[in-house]
Amino acid sequence: MCGFAGFIDPDLTGASPAADLLRGMASTIQHRGPDDEGFLSEADVGLHLCFRRLAIQDLSAAGHQPMESASRRFAIVFNGEVYNFRELRAELETLGFAFRGGSDTEVLLAAFEAWGPEAAVPRFRGMFAFALYDREARQLWLARDRMGIKPLHVARRGRALVFGSELRTLLAHPRIEARGDREAAWHYLRTLYVPAPLSMIEGVEKLPQGVLTRFSVSPDGVGERVDHRYWDLEQVASAPVVPRSPDEAVEGLHAVLSEAVRMRLVADVPIGALLSGGIDSSLIVALMAEQMDQPVRTFTIRFDDPRFDEGPIAAEVAERLGARHTAVEMPTARVRDLIPDLGDILDEPLANPSILPTLLVCQVARNDVIVALSGDGGDELFGGYNRYVQAPGIIGRATAVPAPLRGVAARLMRAGVGSGAVEAIGRRLQSDNFGEQSSFAARLQRAAGIIGAPDARRAYLEAMAVGHPVPPLHGVRGPSPRVDTGAFDRHDGSLYARMALLDQHDYLPDDLLAKVDRASMWTSLEARVPILDHEVVRWSWTLADDLKIRDGRTKWPLRRLVERYLPRELMERPKMGFTVPVERWLREDLSEWMGDRLSPDALAKRGIYDLPAIADLRRRFDAGRGELGLPLWTLAVLEDWSARRGVTF
Repeated sequence: MCGFAGFIDPDLTGASPAADLLRGMASTIQHRGPDDEGFLSEADVGLHLCFRRLAIQDLSAAGHQPMESASRRFAIVFNGEVYNFRELRAELETLGFAFRGGSDTEVLLAAFEAWGPEAAVPRFRGMFAFALYDREARQLWLARDRMGIKPLHVARRGRALVFGSELRTLLAHPRIEARGDREAAWHYLRTLYVPAPLSMIEGVEKLPQGVLTRFSVSPDGVGERVDHRYWDLEQVASAPVVPRSPDEAVEGLHAVLSEAVRMRLVADVPIGALLSGGIDSSLIVALMAEQMDQPVRTFTIRFDDPRFDEGPIAAEVAERLGARHTAVEMPTARVRDLIPDLGDILDEPLANPSILPTLLVCQVARNDVIVALSGDGGDELFGGYNRYVQAPGIIGRATAVPAPLRGVAARLMRAGVGSGAVEAIGRRLQSDNFGEQSSFAARLQRAAGIIGAPDARRAYLEAMAVGHPVPPLHGVRGPSPRVDTGAFDRHDGSLYARMALLDQHDYLPDDLLAKVDRASMWTSLEARVPILDHEVVRWSWTLADDLKIRDGRTKWPLRRLVERYLPRELMERPKMGFTVPVERWLREDLSEWMGDRLSPDALAKRGIYDLPAIADLRRRFDAGRGELGLPLWTLAVLEDWSARRGVTF
């Protein structure tokens, strides 16, 4: 796990300016690789590469990057892990290849020599992003893994090209202006994240998942671009369902997930697991314990608020699985105290509040291990969200009603948002209200969007608009055409399957996996996600819907499998998670922090905000409208990030 950056710029002449710029770019991602750094320049075409290393495989100098192939035809900077590198190495040795060290990077280079990039990449099983230069063909190849676990940003400016693991590396290059992307801001304010291929900087794209891109290179700069999609999630999701009995489904899941866990136990450094005590992380720890010859190191955080303290459950899971458990007690205020630094920590605005506890547990784990497995992906692959149970029925019934009647119903529901009587009824129907996630008014607002949507796709997008249903921005009034691939409408499966496909394509890589990558790498910890092994993903799409959600039970095969290791009563409990009390904090401890960022003078500098609309949001929030806490949080996070980087729109 590392970070890299590079550029091709025919107008940047002289070795010293390029070297200074390259070192500056590398310094911005030191947290991704504290163990080593490396540089490479190809003077004939003006290509410059830099690398920061977090040593995981082969800790010796033989793992140093940038690395060249044995023939020196290829040079690479590579972030991530290819877990089947030993199998590939054995195959390559039969073809006559010899190896100097034990890193997966050296195996990748030999694979490119043997089969070429387009044939080699589909053989890789893991999480990765890389930049590969082919000296013979004068071609630069950029690639990103199938599920978008590892990030890669790229920007073309005429004949120049700039790329890197994080957005901050590109902003260190003079070609990249700190100009915000209005469409990205619109999407972010609605959903709390920026979907690929957009980024928050205009003209910088996130390379989509499962894409291998080739650029021709010459002394005049970068030429033709060709994109090759070596993994198509939509095509995978269209695979025919394989008939299975319930027992066969559980056995099949055990086989494919055990293999994915086994492959992720390979490292030359200490390995552990992030354990929340939920189904997914508990199952990963159980499968690790089944295959390791020593107790699994597990890590969790204890909080002083019992509403979201999963520490006791995690401790019991760890004890039953024989894990060596570390639980660090922290006051909830420690989470709040991270917020003023979020603008530095976040590479791009991300308003999912769960990044805060994720940062803390990664810091705890990094004290003892360098690699940690997590349970991310179970909800998206196996139907873990309540919306997968509830939304298909709601959307199906709503879209069957004539559009004029839906419009009337939506207007009536919106009229009820903010009503004291409606909110009082809502509070009686649910537990204590301590954040937007539990706000009845916010749910009613999204329900109105669903009822008023013209079709099922728009209805689900409205359901996912947990921030601003109508972002208070100037200059953009709708979704970017670059984001919608049309996969939702083309998929001929159930409405649940189409929802899951959309989540795996957007929400999973651009929110959840971005959160895990940024939080773990900020602490120089490698996070591995075995549930998102592409063979597990492929297998999940051959599983019938009624074996994912069965008799109203979400994630049914994962639940059945974890029951082999842990008592059902321990796992069968309401989903907890860490629900950050954003609304309360913005009213109390963070009131001044929010006020500084959302002042009219500060907002006017950005050149994009609808100032009267934001002033109205704040007035209603001050009057007690709790559902506006998360929308105001998204604005404050965006403004804090923009101000720190001097971004204008």
